[in-house]
Amino acid sequence: MLHDHVTPPPGFVPFEEAMRSRPHPAPRPGSHPGPRPDAPAEAEPAPWPEIDASLLDDQRGTVPPFPLHLLPEDWRQWVGDTAQSAGAPVDYVVQGVLAAVAGLCGAGVVARVMPSWSEPLVLWQALVGTPSSGKSPALAVVRDQLAQIEEALRSEDDDRQGRHAARLEQARLVTERWREDCVRALADGARAPARPAEAAFDEAFVPSQIVVADATIEALADVVRGNPRGVVLWRDELTAWLTNLGRYANGGSDRAHWLEAWSAAGITINRRSRPQPMHLRKFPLSIVGSIQPDRLAEALDGIDDGMTARFLYAWPDPVPFTPLEQRRVARDDNALAMLHHIAQAARTPDDPLVLKFSDGALGLFNDFLANLHDEVLAADGLEAGWLGKGRGTVARLAGMLTLLGWSGNGSPIAPGMVDADAVESAVSLWTYYFRPHARIVLNQAGRADRDRNARRAVRWLRLTGASEVAREDIRCQALAYGVDAIGADAVIVRLVMAGILRPAPLPKGRGRPARRWRVNPALR
Repeated sequence: MLHDHVTPPPGFVPFEEAMRSRPHPAPRPGSHPGPRPDAPAEAEPAPWPEIDASLLDDQRGTVPPFPLHLLPEDWRQWVGDTAQSAGAPVDYVVQGVLAAVAGLCGAGVVARVMPSWSEPLVLWQALVGTPSSGKSPALAVVRDQLAQIEEALRSEDDDRQGRHAARLEQARLVTERWREDCVRALADGARAPARPAEAAFDEAFVPSQIVVADATIEALADVVRGNPRGVVLWRDELTAWLTNLGRYANGGSDRAHWLEAWSAAGITINRRSRPQPMHLRKFPLSIVGSIQPDRLAEALDGIDDGMTARFLYAWPDPVPFTPLEQRRVARDDNALAMLHHIAQAARTPDDPLVLKFSDGALGLFNDFLANLHDEVLAADGLEAGWLGKGRGTVARLAGMLTLLGWSGNGSPIAPGMVDADAVESAVSLWTYYFRPHARIVLNQAGRADRDRNARRAVRWLRLTGASEVAREDIRCQALAYGVDAIGADAVIVRLVMAGILRPAPLPKGRGRPARRWRVNPALR
């Protein structure tokens, strides 16, 4: 029987009221309970912590700009105009110019400090910067000028190739005559004659070359055999080459050969692919290339101190954008003519152009050596090794500055002296520019490589301006599928610890929502 009204029993509490008044149990581990119906509004988020600057590429420390006034006037103007036109720091253009001089001279020019001490004009240079910092455009201008000089040199290769063919034919005829003599000696019961030295010539012709890209020792030795003054290894990216230095090729490490190349010393290459060892009395080889900041640890980690110490590093600040209508046009024809002038002055390793230090230059250089001696003793680690190469590097820079100054004065007579001004400029350039840059680079390289992916993610976050991300954003977009899900989680944990990310509140609703992280607004 139905009733219109039922009187509740004593103590009855409606269901809705009972649910509001009952205590809520603690959530199970790993569960994500939804908000209580009577929960207060979300509290104001806590302030962000300070960002760990070690993950920011542009927080590598303050470095001095290149002292353009130390360059000769003609080159100073061209470097400034070229840098502005390319939208690059002058530092990168200068490194290209120094690399060009090294490629043109090598062991064909020496800076003679004393009768027992001469330095070839060989340089190893590493340009540090992000992909958009202007390294490639700056180097491309100088590389194009070297290509034109190479083309001019190869116009004379026809004569060289003719002389080479004549030596091959002579070797063939001498070999035939020797074989006939051996047959007659055998018939007469006499001892066979020794093979003449001229018969051993079987080398392939090597065209004139200044710049090379192949970094294998065998290929480089072949090129230097035909270009004894030396060449410059010109690479857009040095990291892959540096990381492979510790590996073994055909059963032997090539690192020793590279160390000799910086000094233009002799090498002997034994390879299974060659019937006889190849011996080069001098192996002058310069290097120029770039390294991205987030790959410094990878590039230089585990590299022998002797390799790291031989490089001059440049890591300049980025330059502001210059509108196209405000960019100056550089006189590339002037720079090309001056480089041609230097190329014509360089000689051969057997009879090099000697740039002797004057008495005034020796006095200044001696003071520098005395100060450097004490600093090397007080230093340690990678910096100590780098400082130890300062004596030879400054002598080479003084020789290069001498040639750069002479190349613009129109004199047909090659210089024969390094004066006090050149040494003073070289000492200042090495002490107040290259040394601070090397310290920053070597400090950065000393960091553990565990942060490389974190730095890549930070760069992507800054570039995109993202305010919130998911794990797949970091894994797929920031790191280009370079890690798996566990690796992406490790990067996110590092970014959280660095104050760059923090977990975003879970959205309300049913199901298990995807975790997301908010980005510190200070990063943008």
